[in-house]
Amino acid sequence: FLIPSIIMAEKLDTSPEEEAIKDEAREFMTGLVGSGAGDQWTNDSAGAPTADGADIIKAWKSKYSAAPKDTTMDDFWSLYDPYLTSIWKMVYDEADSNENLKETIGFVEDLLAQPGMTQLKKDHDCWCVVHTLENLGIEGVWLFNGPDPAKLFAANEDTSWYTFTQLGPEAIDPVKAAVAKIMMPIEGKLNGKVVKDTKVFC
Repeated sequence: FLIPSIIMAEKLDTSPEEEAIKDEAREFMTGLVGSGAGDQWTNDSAGAPTADGADIIKAWKSKYSAAPKDTTMDDFWSLYDPYLTSIWKMVYDEADSNENLKETIGFVEDLLAQPGMTQLKKDHDCWCVVHTLENLGIEGVWLFNGPDPAKLFAANEDTSWYTFTQLGPEAIDPVKAAVAKIMMPIEGKLNGKVVKDTKVFC
């Protein structure tokens, strides 16, 4: 299976010239993931966001809120449709610069509270769970209506601090394992690091 990566521009240099370059890069990546250029790795997967895809996201939100932990992944895969939805892993690019846990948790809160997220929630365009780890890393998994995070990128500039990597699209065993590891950390740990905080966009 193919796992493409979308790496958004880092925001270390905040000069006008550098910000202009980053804006162009962001526009390019948003256009790429939303165009036919992605067909090489989404050939048999989701197309544009659809009403049926939104129904899946809506149903999953309901299932996640109500399902016991031991049945959550079964519920997820019973709803997932690679022709209508897609799954993406998200990792924070600047973890080494984080100074304390409270600040890092705040970064996640800010990401999920950006004004553009309100419409995405209303339209059932995405769902995610995001963990802040003891080493001040941030990692999460997203379910999108459609083939990519293009609508999220367009609605939320804070996504430029993160790298998004697709898991799938086929729901084969390695993909299921990768999704479960993030969605349902075993013994409260992810990649050997204790999960200190979890936020859900639901």
